[in-house]
Amino acid sequence: MTLLSRLITWLTLCLTLGAFPSQAQETKHLSLNGNWQFQPITGPVNVTPQLTAPDNGWKMIKVPDNWYRQGHDISGFAWYQTQFKLDNAKSSKVTHLLFHGVDYAADVWLNDHYLGHHTGYFQAFAFDVSGLLRSGNNQLRVLVNSPLEKPEDWSLHKRLVKGIFSHHDTRPGGAWSERGQEKNTGGIWAPVELQFAEQAALRQLQVTPRKQATQAQPDRWQIDTSAQIRQHVSHETSVTVEANIRPENFPGNTLHFNQQQTLRPGDNRLALSFPLDNPALWWPYEYGKPNLYKLELSIKDASGKVLDRQAQIFGVREVKVDDGLQWHINGRRLFLRGTNYIGAQWLAEMTPARYQHDLDMMQAAHINAVRVHAHVTDQAFYALCDRLGILVTQDFPLLWGYSDDPAFIADARSQAKDMVQALQQHPSIISWTMHNEPPWDSPWMAQKYTDYQPNINRKLDELLYVDISQLDPLRIVRKESATKEHEWMGWYFDHWLAFSRPTPTPWSTEFGAQALPNLKNLKRMFSQDLLWPDNEEKWRQWEYHNFQRKETFEFAGIKQGKNIEEFIANSQHYQARLLQFAVENYRRQRYAPVSAVFQFMFVENWPSINWGIVDYWREPKAGYDALRTAYQPILPSLEWKQDEYPVGATPQIGLWAINDTWQGFEHARYKVTLYRNGTALDNLQLPLEMPPDSGHKLRDYALPALQAGQYQLKAEITGQDGKLMGRNQYSFSVK
Repeated sequence: MTLLSRLITWLTLCLTLGAFPSQAQETKHLSLNGNWQFQPITGPVNVTPQLTAPDNGWKMIKVPDNWYRQGHDISGFAWYQTQFKLDNAKSSKVTHLLFHGVDYAADVWLNDHYLGHHTGYFQAFAFDVSGLLRSGNNQLRVLVNSPLEKPEDWSLHKRLVKGIFSHHDTRPGGAWSERGQEKNTGGIWAPVELQFAEQAALRQLQVTPRKQATQAQPDRWQIDTSAQIRQHVSHETSVTVEANIRPENFPGNTLHFNQQQTLRPGDNRLALSFPLDNPALWWPYEYGKPNLYKLELSIKDASGKVLDRQAQIFGVREVKVDDGLQWHINGRRLFLRGTNYIGAQWLAEMTPARYQHDLDMMQAAHINAVRVHAHVTDQAFYALCDRLGILVTQDFPLLWGYSDDPAFIADARSQAKDMVQALQQHPSIISWTMHNEPPWDSPWMAQKYTDYQPNINRKLDELLYVDISQLDPLRIVRKESATKEHEWMGWYFDHWLAFSRPTPTPWSTEFGAQALPNLKNLKRMFSQDLLWPDNEEKWRQWEYHNFQRKETFEFAGIKQGKNIEEFIANSQHYQARLLQFAVENYRRQRYAPVSAVFQFMFVENWPSINWGIVDYWREPKAGYDALRTAYQPILPSLEWKQDEYPVGATPQIGLWAINDTWQGFEHARYKVTLYRNGTALDNLQLPLEMPPDSGHKLRDYALPALQAGQYQLKAEITGQDGKLMGRNQYSFSVK
């Protein structure tokens, strides 16, 4: 008999309308956030369970936060300590001490009892502290270590799994300078709490929807649920495990299951599967509703008392990539219009409200997918993507070169599994990528590192790929974000007009150009004397803030102009022009071969000058509007290859209609109007039929012989009802 059949025979399955049964329950959580004591340590530390903290010299620090944001520009070891009170009832419960995030390593003592060690900045981790708590005062001490990479390891043989937080060209100092590790991200950056339970505690709840379709039941799904139950009595006991599955953000019925379970002392593994027929599927926001379910799992003793309860939000959806690397969700093909994202250099800066603001701006720019670039961010971000229907491609925090030491490989493999187990419940996440530009795929490193070898990290990435493919077979797993996908024409090589050439790969996961923020925000970064860099010392200050001088002036050919206002305008114009030109060329190649594009980068992650189309203070640059235009789901795309012409030229502009929606449109209209110096010279109107999920060229539009002046060619698509569906503009000059 299958597991599913056994469950159906002994699970009680009923449909109810309404909420879960209400039951009085004591507070299960005690926040330990607030003002802690803090003391950095200079020099090396030999960490042992017997290590004691200093008696004096403490300063106040807020938890959660990164220590740099609290005025401590340090790296290495630092002590944290706090005291809290418990009454007798809570001190006797089954209790876990939970840290939601510590950068980078932590050793923990409770009431002078050593609890253990944890490594990794993004994972939550917990200790069972039952029996160690006192009625009255309790003391918690944490030794945090957020070191710099050693000089001999920097930066080809790194040993910290921190991705962009320890090495990146958008962090303070940039990627390749001696100052590239400044402004350390260490600290207890996420909340700390105690979690209480009675007799038995539920831990590590995992929910995985799996499609179990048959010819007779094509919409059958199975909800696999696993958890750990830690029993704190010395004999076997019988409990009731109750599971409720209900719609979380849409109306519907609640499924109720219960099962008798025998618990032995210590750890017990619970594995259950529940049938879910004809579920409301999770869809990206443009194509349907991001429907979510909530599973609540409870353990009750023989008297019906709740011993512990845990809940998890999940969505039901299926993601696939075909042989042509075209994306499909729930059996429907879709084109990914994406961006790269690093919300902040110090994760404690980001709140749910700030993530919400960024994601709202993305949706307003018609972005439907986000690449979380070479780091794992806070859980609040992924939860919002679930609710908003925004797709996420998730990088593991590896980029460029790392050690091939067996100890590091083992650590990286362990942390990659942590990432998947921590995030696997989020339906918005559709893929895992193990390594950004690994050395074995980056021959440019041979010119940068004298000890470069072409196979560095190849074994590491192969092992990570196998591990994660086995752990999560329901998502796309990739060994690398490859250099061939990073099309940096017009910035690191070639010219921005090179985007008009056929694209060699279906996915372009990085492209773009830097642009200065507006003058108001540039003044927030630099003093008045630094606003106009005209000597080497000033340029070094700009370069510390990520400005790339050679690329700006030599490759991109951006003019500094006569003053800072002109410089800002020139750089923003260049970024905007490149992005719109690139995206429109990609979209005209939809599925031949292009199926996904990810502009680099959405926001500036600290007060800097880099590739963001939105600056650190969340004010958009011209590139934001350019991307918003180019990413319209219904786009009248204009095919051109230059933005300056001589007098008398008669260029032909290709007229394209692109429809990323799953709806077809008959009897639409395509209109183009040519302007010179603001006066309309000519127009053309064409009938248009757009099949769903399509893109095609209508015809070439031959412009009349051009005279000197500034020109705009404006295009728009209107529906049968006359409603505007998409608009575009091509500006050029004639000299």
